[in-house]
Amino acid sequence: MSDQEEELLLASADRALSAARLLFENGFVRDAVNRVYYAMFYAAQALLKRHGIEVHKHSAVESALGFHFAKTGKMEPRFHRLFLDARQVREIADYHVSTELVEVREDLSLQQGEEFLTEVKRILREADAPQPPEAGEDS
Repeated sequence: MSDQEEELLLASADRALSAARLLFENGFVRDAVNRVYYAMFYAAQALLKRHGIEVHKHSAVESALGFHFAKTGKMEPRFHRLFLDARQVREIADYHVSTELVEVREDLSLQQGEEFLTEVKRILREADAPQPPEAGEDS
């Protein structure tokens, strides 16, 4: 993946969170939940693509994130769970129009999206950092 593609995905994630904030502030909870989820989705795609993992379907992104990051300890499993939960809430908001989203609190949803994006950016930064030589390696 190109650095430009990664930057575009992360910029899309940031933009989606900004849109979510405005939507929540103006009472558009269903639309805001959608934007929070997509912020997380774009960030997850950037992370996976950085590691050479090309997936496009939502379920494939979920599975790959869990397998390559949560299960290996590169990402705290709670962030994978946040991503899974966000998709479920987004699907309720998008497809079950008769369901009231009383349980969704804007600060919690925004906070989850922001925490997830922060975690992805942390992992990406760590991947960029020079690694110390292994014990016994010559410098």
